Amino acid sequence: MNGIAWTWLGIRASGITAWGLLTAVVLWGILLRTQLLGRFAHPMKLLDLHRWLGAIAMVFLLAHMVLLLFDKFLPFTLITVLIPFTAENDRIAYGLGSLAFWIMLPVTFLGRIRAKMGQVGNAWFKRAHLLAYAAWPVATAHYVLAGTDALSDWSLALLFAATALVVMALLARGFVPAPGPVRPIPERRPTRTALS
Repeated sequence: MNGIAWTWLGIRASGITAWGLLTAVVLWGILLRTQLLGRFAHPMKLLDLHRWLGAIAMVFLLAHMVLLLFDKFLPFTLITVLIPFTAENDRIAYGLGSLAFWIMLPVTFLGRIRAKMGQVGNAWFKRAHLLAYAAWPVATAHYVLAGTDALSDWSLALLFAATALVVMALLARGFVPAPGPVRPIPERRPTRTALS
């Protein structure tokens, strides 16, 4: 490990982690819309996990972007990190990463404030959430095109496994009915015994 820059290791680790968490966010979001897990997962618990995974994915994505600013091998600036397709090298590969960030940002932000905005917040969140469906394929393309280890055996296995899970979840969403409204469980009242 001598001679390997800590920033390069951090960039790789945070990028792969952010992508893995985004994959989990997508899977949990799809599971929310189906009855695939049945009684094993309450919809509100799935929603909480979906939100939590999304927040953690954004933290790792921001760490990935900040570490790029300190890398000496590929000099990135704030502009090339934030504005898609402005990097000097591999504009498409790095631009897709910036684009994935901008796709994820509105749904993350609106998800935190929509309750305070009432119906307007819900309407804006639904629009942003539709846009967020593009984040995973864009982020995956960035990983494949820009990732240093993207074509290594372990990385290809990870990519194929994640893609298969997302495709299977999407197929399940198409064929498994969405859950009905969540109803509280009625309380059992004690029955009266007949007096003898």
